[in-house]
Amino acid sequence: MDQISDCQLIALIQEHHDEAWNVLLKRYEKLVYMLMHKHMIVIKTLRLDQDDVFQEGNLGLVDAILNFDPQRNMPLFPFARVCIERRMQTYFRKNSSLSHTAMRTAISLDQTINEEDQYYFHDVIASPPSMKEPQEVLKTKELQSQINQVLQKCTPLEKQIFDYRLQGYSYHWIAKQCDVKSKMIDNTMFKIKRALRKVI
Repeated sequence: MDQISDCQLIALIQEHHDEAWNVLLKRYEKLVYMLMHKHMIVIKTLRLDQDDVFQEGNLGLVDAILNFDPQRNMPLFPFARVCIERRMQTYFRKNSSLSHTAMRTAISLDQTINEEDQYYFHDVIASPPSMKEPQEVLKTKELQSQINQVLQKCTPLEKQIFDYRLQGYSYHWIAKQCDVKSKMIDNTMFKIKRALRKVI
């Protein structure tokens, strides 16, 4: 079946031939990887999982196969290339928008809660209140209570991710430690920070 042309394989796919699907997807796997490599700077800048980008490329390839019209006397390859790249670029735009939103709404651990007193968010979470003035102790307890309410709504994994991040560990280290993808670390931190913003 490897010797059959793309058009013949598409004809078999239209007759619901599963093996033809597998052969065609395998045949164009290199094209998906080539286009991924072309956009590697974007993938790394947006900290996207390469497996996710590859899957998007494959979905673009599936679109190309399903919408290919042999009557146009055009080979599948250039049409597939356009569909795969278009799908990847749409995915990049979507994630770029999410990244900008996350950055705009993120809370820095170095952000002051009370600019006058130079009271930092990091102090509230990480510092024991025992050496502080009574008013500061009260503020810390109130904020800690609000933070605990947010964290109580999180899963054990989300709490662990947040705790590791507070300790200064990198996304890559946390992802490896928790056996999750870096994208999940991003999503978890964004979710918790957004919830904390509502109570602080």
